[in-house]
Parts: sequence; C-alpha cells; structure tokens
Amino acid sequence: MSNLNNYEKQIIKEMESEYKNTVPFPECEELLLFLHSLFIVTGQLDFMFCNAFVEEAIHFLKNALFLYRDGLYDCAFYSVRGANEVINNMLYLTKDISMKKAWKEKDYFPMDKKLRDKLLKLSEDYKEIRNILSEYFNKQENLIKQANKIIHKQGFDTFYRARMHYAEYYGFDKNKEQNLFIELEKYTIGLLLIIFILIDPLCLALLDPNVNYKMNIEPMTEPIDINFFENYLNNTSIIPQIMSSNFYKNFISTFDDYEEMNEATFNVIRNKYWDLSKLGDIQKQQHLLHPIEKIIYYILKENIRISHIYMLGGFEWYSTSIESELHGFSINSVEFTKYSSADYKFNQTRKNVYMSVIKSFDGDFLYLEHNELYSEYEINKLLEIEKHISEEKTKYYNILNRYIK
Repeated sequence: MSNLNNYEKQIIKEMESEYKNTVPFPECEELLLFLHSLFIVTGQLDFMFCNAFVEEAIHFLKNALFLYRDGLYDCAFYSVRGANEVINNMLYLTKDISMKKAWKEKDYFPMDKKLRDKLLKLSEDYKEIRNILSEYFNKQENLIKQANKIIHKQGFDTFYRARMHYAEYYGFDKNKEQNLFIELEKYTIGLLLIIFILIDPLCLALLDPNVNYKMNIEPMTEPIDINFFENYLNNTSIIPQIMSSNFYKNFISTFDDYEEMNEATFNVIRNKYWDLSKLGDIQKQQHLLHPIEKIIYYILKENIRISHIYMLGGFEWYSTSIESELHGFSINSVEFTKYSSADYKFNQTRKNVYMSVIKSFDGDFLYLEHNELYSEYEINKLLEIEKHISEEKTKYYNILNRYIK
C-alpha cells in the first residue's frame, strides 16, 4: 500500500509501539562496547571460513542486546540462541569437512543437540575441554533451555499481552528475566571464546609467555581476550583449566625445541620495531630474522639513519627508535609510486622529512624515511646494498649472509 493517509500512518505507528516496553540496563552498553572491540581472527588457511562464522555470531549477540533493550525479548533470546548454534556449527564444520557441502546447499544438517553429540565422537579435544569445563558448558546449555521456554512461548507469562497487563497475576518477574538474559549473553560470548581456542589454539598460545617468544613468525591469528571470564563472569579458572589440558599441551609442545627470542628480536619480528641500541642483541639471533629483516639489519648496522622502512607501496612498514619528525602521517600508494619512479631515488622530500628508495625482491622496493639528508657515504652504502640484493639468487633464505656476521 502506498500513499498512506495520516490515520493509516497513525495505526501503523501504534502497532509498532504496542506492547513494546523499552528496558534500559547498564550491561547493555557495556556488552555492546565489548562486542564492538572483540577481534577474533584465525590465520589457519583451512579454517578461514570460521572468520565469517565468528562475525555472524558476534552480530547475533549485538542484535540480541538491541532487541532486549527495545522490549522485543523473545527475539532477543532467539538471537542469542542463534549465536550459540552458529558457534557450534563452526566447530562441527572444522571437524567434519564432508558436511560443508550439505551446509552450503542447505541439505540435511544436524540440529544443535545432535551436532554436539556428534562432536563428542568426532573430536577428542572437544570432549576433553567439555569434561574439564563441564560446569561451564552445563550452565550455558541450561540457560539455553530456559531461553527456549520464552522463545517457544511456554506459559502465559511469555505472552506480550499477559506480561504487559497481567504480569503480577501470571507471576512474571521482569528483573529475573533480565538477569537470565544478561547471564545467557555473557555465557554465550564465553562459549565463542572457548570454541575458538579449540579451533585455533594459537590464539591462546600468543598470550602464553612460555610459548610466545618462541614463535619467530608474524601470525595472522589474533590473540584471544583471556580477561573476559574474570571481568564479566568473575571466573578466574577457565583459561588456566584450558592451558592444563592435553589438547593445549600437545599443541604448544610443537615449540619445545624452538629458540626463544630476546626482547629486541621479538620486537623486530612481531612488533616491526627496531631498537637501534639493541642491534647487538638482534645480531645474536640474526638466523631467526626473515630475509627482508636481514637486509634491514645490515642497513641499520651501517649506521644509516632511518625512522621508518616501508614496503609494498607503503602498506607495510617497520619503525625504529629514531622518532619520525614527519608532520601528518599518511599512506598513499600514488605518493610511494612517485618515489620509486624518480630518476634519482635518494633524499626525496616527503613533507618536512625525506624518502630514499632502493630495490628489494621481485620488483618491490624499500622506502627509507629519514629526518635529515643522507650524506654521499650513506647513499653509496645503500647503492652497494641494493647491488648485492639484485645479485642474490635466493629470495627467501641466506640473504646477505656474507655481510651479516
């Protein structure tokens, strides 16, 4: 129907607000901000699809908070349950890849209860973590069962009209239901964190001081939020219990024989930061550096002054302990193309600082930002380094080993 008259518009407006009882509560804003900041990403190529499941679950949980706040309580509980099912489906598809086709094409796919039973048979890791955290899983599933009574409208106190006009008669307790909703929301967020650790335990190992410094890689996987359980559920045992499991111990045993990085080397590899006062410490572990980092080490060892080293047209970079004096940091690929295309690639102006460029691997460039003009000595050193890079036959290994001693 189009071109509604004022009376018809008023009818629709009254329908929209009928039985709608806005429920403001402090936890709503707090949890929304937490979910907004929650960044869960796996870098495992086989499980990259999980990132879409995580995003969907988080969106379900956000919607639930908005719905409950706006008085659409049954839809809110349904959204939390939806998040719960998305989380379990995600884990199931990592354990039974044969079901991916059925899931995509909407063929038969087990419902949540059957799916969890299947997971216990498919995955010893899931079974172990469920046993270790049985109290948590039982609590979360019991909350889902209570939510189902509301979602499926069992009892007149779950009806909009009854709870609006006859709440006392039907024994409806708004505060009790609100507490149930908040608890279910928090426990389901916690379930997402636990299941994600099961899928990619690296997200937990990145926060383990006994393991983290042994990983001379820049992982795509993001560290998990291990403070959630303590901050929102007053539970300090969840993460230690997971770390005590055979599942987690078996995973981190992979790194037992790895060399532990010192702080300076760790900062280079993981934080893209070079402390020029610690080049000696980095030199001791130069064998752990990536090829491009070995080149940068050699440049810095020659006392060539650099505040930032950019690659890939400026979209990746390292910084050094020389603080940049650049006014207004920005990345513009057109600007970087101009630097690499210049006939003379040294001491080019970049606002109030300078940019010099040398060729790197496979047609790429290293863009060196510096606060002061390079001397002839520094330019000649960079040209010498550029020559040896072009002569190197292997792209990824033993770069400039004859110079790094």
